[in-house]
Amino acid sequence: MNNQTFSEIANSIAPHYFGKQCYYKKGYMADWIWNAATEKGINELTIDILNYKIHPRELQIKPLVIFLPKLKKTINKQLEREGFSPDFIIDAKFHIKILETENTLRCTPILKDREDKTYLGKVHFEHPYDNNLFNSRSEYDMDWTNEANNALNTSEWFGALLRYFFYLGRRPLNTLYNQQQLKKNALLGTIFQICLIILLFYFLYKYCVG
Repeated sequence: MNNQTFSEIANSIAPHYFGKQCYYKKGYMADWIWNAATEKGINELTIDILNYKIHPRELQIKPLVIFLPKLKKTINKQLEREGFSPDFIIDAKFHIKILETENTLRCTPILKDREDKTYLGKVHFEHPYDNNLFNSRSEYDMDWTNEANNALNTSEWFGALLRYFFYLGRRPLNTLYNQQQLKKNALLGTIFQICLIILLFYFLYKYCVG
């Protein structure tokens, strides 16, 4: 595989992510990125494709990460087709700039291989179809949505840490804290938080009656 082929992979992933096959509920990825970012006053973000993470974390929402596992599989299949193992690419990111005055998203795909070589894809421009994706919801509804997302993220983090300590650090944290482990971590983290609340009320009760 030569540099040109790696660049071709980098060039292909942005159109895939922003294409019609990545439609979630009321909008495409450009719509979700635009509306979520502008609502929070964010004009630049990074999407970590391989680890299903978005920076800044305020944009770590389900619509933006739900198609990342499929995108990762697409990269892996292209690598395997060229005779390389899926882990040959160790880093794959989108650097996205919100050009609000131009109603445009500017996306630069960047790949890095395990030999520490970096490959830049062509800059990809997208225009959101719907700049008012959240208008159908009231401000009250959006606040509750944000609170629910924050609660889920907290539970997921607690769950991942508990499992990490259970394995005594023998398993890397990133194998426990990722999109595939979200439900398991969230469930464990929620149970842990409920137990803490019960213990808190128990000690308060003992203190009051004691």
